[in-house]
Amino acid sequence: MRKLRMFIIFMAALLLCFGGMPETARAKDADGDVVIVIDAGHGGHDPGSEAVTGAYEKDCNLEIALAMKEELGKYKGVKVYLTRTDDEWLTNTGRAMVAAALKADFLISIHNNSGSATNSGCIGYRSLNGYYSEATNEMCSLITDNLAALGLHNGGVQTRESTQYAGEDYYTLIGEGVRAGIPSVIIEHCFLSNPEDAALLTNSDKTVNKETAKKMGVADANAVVTYFGLSRRTAAADSQSTVTLQRGSSVTLSIPNYAGTDATWYSIDQNTATVDGNGVATAVGTGTTNIVYKLGDGTTGYCTVKVEQPEAVALTGCIDPTFYESMTDFGAINLGSVFGFVSYSDGSAAKVTPEVTGTLDKAKIGIQDIEIKYGELTGFLRVCNASSPYVPEVTLPEQTEAPEPTESVSEANSEASSDRQTDEEQTAAPVQPSENKGDISGKLIKYIIVLLVVLVLGIILFVLENGRRRKRNSRRSPGRRYR
Repeated sequence: MRKLRMFIIFMAALLLCFGGMPETARAKDADGDVVIVIDAGHGGHDPGSEAVTGAYEKDCNLEIALAMKEELGKYKGVKVYLTRTDDEWLTNTGRAMVAAALKADFLISIHNNSGSATNSGCIGYRSLNGYYSEATNEMCSLITDNLAALGLHNGGVQTRESTQYAGEDYYTLIGEGVRAGIPSVIIEHCFLSNPEDAALLTNSDKTVNKETAKKMGVADANAVVTYFGLSRRTAAADSQSTVTLQRGSSVTLSIPNYAGTDATWYSIDQNTATVDGNGVATAVGTGTTNIVYKLGDGTTGYCTVKVEQPEAVALTGCIDPTFYESMTDFGAINLGSVFGFVSYSDGSAAKVTPEVTGTLDKAKIGIQDIEIKYGELTGFLRVCNASSPYVPEVTLPEQTEAPEPTESVSEANSEASSDRQTDEEQTAAPVQPSENKGDISGKLIKYIIVLLVVLVLGIILFVLENGRRRKRNSRRSPGRRYR
């Protein structure tokens, strides 16, 4: 019985510890894969900052994002999507909604900063939200540490608070990502206003230095690899193995029982997949091909690589602006200006015009998700009437004077403009503030469950102990004699 009591006490302690553990990002994909959405900030008519060399931030962001996706494509158990793959623009809310539609485990927005000529280095912006602060802080720390290893000044992890809603995130992308249940961060890689930083990432002819951009993208990808514990995708070139890839993904091939250095590799169809001298095959087009090796003694072998046709997997709507602070502006919305983005299984994205857009209730306060259709896809357009306070979608604004934006580390980079808000500041605060109702109710439910489990275990212990005591007493007491 003593062992049983010790076991129950141990289980109760374990359950209590589990109930108190902070929640972290988990894989939500139907296949069990980690889903990463990479957002290249700005784009289209919004160039972002201009480097002292004349290059535009939007182009720098896209090059880094593409390099990050390419590097993550070498790993198994992860699906990687881009919010944009060319020079297109979408709203900050739309970027977060793309991640929501894809059920992302993390949304990482790629940016480059601007301030004074003396500001320098990388900064990671995490969420203020208590539920996501730990996860976003860890991801930001991993990325900024990796970028610092490239020689950049490490500006650390910072936060920025809304000037209208106390305790809420300033940046729409982070706030709306958190609202959708997705840890979201903004990474400022360097200061384009700093001559030394700009010289690393851009060229004097106003173009992006692709070599540096690739190093930055790989640094970002390696942080994701560390965070989620990813492993490289591998296969044996044993003339029997077949690997299925999405376009842009890679696999590292090995030669069975071979430790030499005289192997050469080639692809039967380079329009389907290419291969480098190290046996890393990369999918480039739909089809099937063999990746072949040849040794110095004439021995050959191969691995079959199948590249799937990209399929449309998600549709997201955008409208500019997303948030409206007056009934007049909200009532004047023209749904004919809605545009959408289709996300494909190979991680690419394409701008489209929805074929069908649902109706808008112009009298409703708060958030509305309007259904849109394109081909066989159904998605949603998010708009918000913030002309009056509303619950439970947002926290109510405080009646006191609006606080100034805050940052969590040194003032060395205090002039950082960070992400210039296309949607202006996030006027609708996220559903889940630092100690919001969702967090509190979730924790309360956990503790109630733990309490019930411990109570049941206690009852079982009492019944067993009581039965044992009765048996013991019955053996010790003499039987009654009736006369």
